[in-house]
Amino acid sequence: MRDVRSPGDYLAWLAKRLIHLDQPYLITGPQAAYRYHRWLTPLENLVTLQVYMEDVPLWHQMGGDGCQVFERPPTTAQVQAAQEAVILETALEPERYRRRRVMDGLAFVGPEDLCLDMVERARGETSPAEAAAIIIAQRDSLTWDLLLDQAERRGLVHRLGALLEAINTETEADLVPPKVIEGLRHRVDTAHTPLEAEIYPAGRHRSIPPLYQPIGERWGMRLTLPRYVIAKVVMDLQPQRG
Repeated sequence: MRDVRSPGDYLAWLAKRLIHLDQPYLITGPQAAYRYHRWLTPLENLVTLQVYMEDVPLWHQMGGDGCQVFERPPTTAQVQAAQEAVILETALEPERYRRRRVMDGLAFVGPEDLCLDMVERARGETSPAEAAAIIIAQRDSLTWDLLLDQAERRGLVHRLGALLEAINTETEADLVPPKVIEGLRHRVDTAHTPLEAEIYPAGRHRSIPPLYQPIGERWGMRLTLPRYVIAKVVMDLQPQRG
């Protein structure tokens, strides 16, 4: 059964602590991803915030009374020992902050930015799976032009294009509008990434699913993502086809 709680309910503990701070922030990571796809449930006592570097000392004021503030990813033992845990990422940018989504009084990184963050950092199966889940769940509300512009700016055109084609392959439908994929193709020549055969995602798997081989060739990469990764997302989210 899907969790129908609102962001305010799910992160009530964070909202209470934010009352005492008036600094820009964005909720990112698993908490934000779950808000957009309602698929892979995150730890309720752990949240990642993007903040400005100069504000980090102020954010440490959230600590105490069972709350631990970290500037680098904590260990599992550290998270389990804390009643509440906050990870600070000094990746906040003014444009990213302007693209925020505010829900129940909480500021979340925009789905387009979050999707590309996950596409970029993929070292295994979880990040591309969550990126695919965001795209599938938010496909009717995504700002596609923004997604494509940011993919080009960040040198992620090839990775995103391959992922979008894989989604359509697994849904056996044009769940991602063909004009979006075509728009990415037009940006390949000006993208910042080279055209050598990049292995994507980096990780243990090196075999290429036969159905993905032509996709990878079209985008200049070795797409080693096992088919069950996106197939599982499609099965769980059950998007309408056609």
